Amino acid sequence: MSDTAPPDTLPPAAPRTPHIYIAGLGLQTVTQITREVQDACRGSAEILYVDTGIATRTFLETLCPRVTPLFDESYARDASRVSAYHHMAARVVEAALDHPPVTFALHGHPLVAALPPFLVLELAAALDLRVTILPGVSALDALLADLRLDPVVHGIQMYEATDVLLRRRPLQSDVPAILWQIGPIETCLHSQAVSLPGRFARLIAHLRQFYPARHEVVAIHCSPHPIVPATILRFALEDMGGHAAEIHGGFTLYVPPAGARAVLDGELVGKLYSVEHLRSVTRA
Repeated sequence: MSDTAPPDTLPPAAPRTPHIYIAGLGLQTVTQITREVQDACRGSAEILYVDTGIATRTFLETLCPRVTPLFDESYARDASRVSAYHHMAARVVEAALDHPPVTFALHGHPLVAALPPFLVLELAAALDLRVTILPGVSALDALLADLRLDPVVHGIQMYEATDVLLRRRPLQSDVPAILWQIGPIETCLHSQAVSLPGRFARLIAHLRQFYPARHEVVAIHCSPHPIVPATILRFALEDMGGHAAEIHGGFTLYVPPAGARAVLDGELVGKLYSVEHLRSVTRA
C-alpha cells in the first residue's frame, strides 16, 4: 500500500457517497441479494468479494466491470484465518484509496460471523474514509426459516462454539441455543480436512453440564443454493462425534430447550390483558 495516495489527496467521492460499501450478498447470492446492494455495486468502481458460490462472480460482473474475488488469494492451507482477514481488509482499503467508491461484498450478512468488515471499519476510520453498511440475509435468518423457529417466543442464546469452551460459558437449558461454527471448533487455522470424532469431545462434555446425554440436538448447514435443501442432522448430544465426518465448517449447532421456565411474576400475568393497567402505563 506504499504507492497509494495519502489521506489528504484521496480521489474525491461524490457528495454523500461512501468510499466503501460493506455489503451482504445474502446466503443464496443471486436470489437473495437486495436491491440496495445491487445499486451500490452498480455505482462502484470495483467489487471485492468473499463468496464461494459458483455463480457469484458471473452475477457480480453484470453489475460492475471490475470484480475481484478475495477468497483464494487470502486463504492458505493450515494458515491463520486472522492473517487472511487482514489481507482482505488491506486489499479493500487499498482499492478505496485508489478508486472510490468500492464495494466489499460478503456472503450472508456482512457483520455476522465476519471479522474482515470490522478491520475495514478500523482502517477506514484512521484514514477518514466514509463507509456504509448494507445488510444481507444471514445464516441466522435462514436457520430460523429452516427450523421453523420464532426467536421471540422463548428467546435465543447464541455463542461461537470455540468461545463457549474458552470462556466455559454457562447455558440456560430452558432457552434455545445456537452455537456457531461447530465445524472448525478448537482451531483458528483454515482447514478443509474432515474432523475426527474426538474433535467434539470437549464440546459434548461442556454441554452435558446443562443437558441430558440423550437430549436431541440439530446440526444444520443452511443451503447456499436455491435448489438445494438445507442439510439437517438430528442426533443425541452424546452421539455428536459419530457425525464428525459430516459436520464441515459451515455447520451450526441448534440445541432445543430441555424444559420450560415457570412464570414467577403472577401479579404481572393478571395485568397483561387489563385495560386499566394499560392506561396506567401510557399517556391518554
